[in-house]
Parts: sequence; C-alpha cells; structure tokens
Amino acid sequence: MRRILHITIISLCIALLAVVSPAFAEVEVESLWLRESIPGQPNGAGFGTLRNSGEEDVLLVAASSSIAGDIQIHQHVREGEQMRMEQMDALVVPAGESVSLRPGGYHLMLMELIGPLVIDEQHEIILIFSNGNEITVTAPVKALVTNHHGGH
Repeated sequence: MRRILHITIISLCIALLAVVSPAFAEVEVESLWLRESIPGQPNGAGFGTLRNSGEEDVLLVAASSSIAGDIQIHQHVREGEQMRMEQMDALVVPAGESVSLRPGGYHLMLMELIGPLVIDEQHEIILIFSNGNEITVTAPVKALVTNHHGGH
C-alpha cells in the first residue's frame, strides 16, 4: 500500500512538472500600450504583441487592472459592409508564433474606466493565461493617431 502511495505521489509530481514547465508555454508581452481616452467614452483599448516561444498553444483568458472595472478580449468582425467589435472568451497564442493586438483587430477592451487615459501616464495590466501564468505589464498611454504630416 505504501509503495502504491509513493508511486502515485511521484507520478503526480512528474505530471505537475510537465504542466508548469516553461518550455511548454513561454509567453512574452511586447510593447503593450493603451489608447488615450476619447472624450465622453467610458471605455479604453489596449494593444501590443503576445509572443509564444513555447512548444504548446496558450490562451489569453482574462486581464485586469485597477483602472478598469473589467477588461475584455475583443476582435473586429465584418458583417457585410460593416465592422463591429465582438467579445471573445479567449485568444489563442499559437506555439512558436505571435499575435498582434492592434486597432481594427484583436485588442483588450478596458470597460468602466475609473478616469480618462491620459497620454504619458502608465498603468499596470495583468494578463492571465490558460496555463495559470499571470504577466503584469506597465503600459504607457499613447495617442491612437500620430500626426506625421504637420497638420496636413
């Protein structure tokens, strides 16, 4: 009976190591930034790149921040001639690939902001993945559009 218990414990430890091994899902967050608030809008958006250098797909399943009541994962989808945003349950970051969060595509939607997002401020965002990893990122607030044409 004791031997069975030891074998069971060892097996569980090996299985746990396989699940939490960084070689299986190593996600890096690159250049996460928040769009400055649009006057009168209670929501904001976050953009950047998620890079999975691991050997298994991983899912971004949630995000949180003290600056928003909720953060949702969204995508833009086309319906006929119109584009609309749609909430997603999770965003797949394939093994060995990157996923871009960008205007007009996948993005983080910051709901119920406690105040406007002001250019040059920085806010912490916590990204939560299906493998249990949480990554905290300090994200600067930037303008959505940069004027490169001197007002033209």
